[in-house]
Amino acid sequence: MRVYKKDKQERVLDQSRNVLVSNTPEEQVRQKIVSMLVQDMNIPIQAIDTEYALNKWDSSSKLRADIVVWHHDDATDREVPLLVIEVKAQHVPITDRTLEQALAYQSILKSKYVAVSNGAYLDIYCVREGGSPFLLSGGIHSYSNLIQEDVQFSEKQEMNRLKYEETSHKRYIHMLIDRGYIGEGTSEVIHPFLSELHNFLLVEPISNSLSPISYSGLQLVQDLGWSIQSYGNAAGGSFLGYYRGFVVKNRTGDEVIYRIGMFGTAKLKNDPVFGNRKGYTSINVATENVRGHHISLQLNADMSIRKGISNSFDIFHSGRLTVGKKGSLKTQIVKDYVQKEAPELIIDEEIYLGNLPNYRSISWKEGEIFIMNLLVYANLRDEIRNIHINK
Repeated sequence: MRVYKKDKQERVLDQSRNVLVSNTPEEQVRQKIVSMLVQDMNIPIQAIDTEYALNKWDSSSKLRADIVVWHHDDATDREVPLLVIEVKAQHVPITDRTLEQALAYQSILKSKYVAVSNGAYLDIYCVREGGSPFLLSGGIHSYSNLIQEDVQFSEKQEMNRLKYEETSHKRYIHMLIDRGYIGEGTSEVIHPFLSELHNFLLVEPISNSLSPISYSGLQLVQDLGWSIQSYGNAAGGSFLGYYRGFVVKNRTGDEVIYRIGMFGTAKLKNDPVFGNRKGYTSINVATENVRGHHISLQLNADMSIRKGISNSFDIFHSGRLTVGKKGSLKTQIVKDYVQKEAPELIIDEEIYLGNLPNYRSISWKEGEIFIMNLLVYANLRDEIRNIHINK
């Protein structure tokens, strides 16, 4: 891709608009995708718009679609959107949230297809009535293939609840370590337990007949199942992978989405950002609301899991909490607030999140209190942050 200099700034040619635009990481990917559409998918450059303003279709919208591909509809004798593409810079991971962005544009443009890309690949989805996206199989789909809906679909990815004999198998555990779901330095003693807990958190079906599930001022309204998401923490770390989502009505009556995931970190030595680290496993609870998203709780499993009675583990948290640029609060402030608002979470002056069985499968009945405690504690931590960030 040729880079031009204009006004002492680097520019690249936008092939669709035939103008020079700022040479940003996202723009590099956008132009790479435009080239692929033209060269590999035989889409005429005249049928491609970049940075397309959606207020042309919805006057109230302030959104812009990265790329829109058009085609002539014989039935209406006009140009209509065929494909809407959401583009991210190469360093930005593609998650289900990226797809949701593309679907938000599609809901206005009513295109047959949406796609997402960060330059590594282009995932194309056919959008059926009702807005459900179906992933097309890999390979090149031509312009005429898309127009005529002459496409093949990928098999839907499934995630199953495994037996304990499967989650505790060494090969399965090594796979979780290799893929970053169990830390490289985490003790082998708790590997089988963490492997089982990971599978439980993501796919164990809710068996509670009460709906919604009410617990300590919170209501679990809906199970969203698993999805691929990415969230960052205050230290600059990023956790991309599988999360289980729940719609929760919090203590103020607002409905928010909490997502729970387990992630492992790598061993590091003299890293310029993170220094030396042995590699640990964390259980993360992320929050999504109208203001954005963040990690509410990052629980270091290596430090928080303790042997309980009768082949079980107790899980605690230190109370450590970072409040933006103000840094860490004293743990006693956190514990005092939890003691006041949810005293059942305090045992012997420690924050207690639950007890789970070891050496066998975890049922929903056994794990429900742990999940609800995680949600309650994450909610309380957000309340504490809001109190102290405004002081």
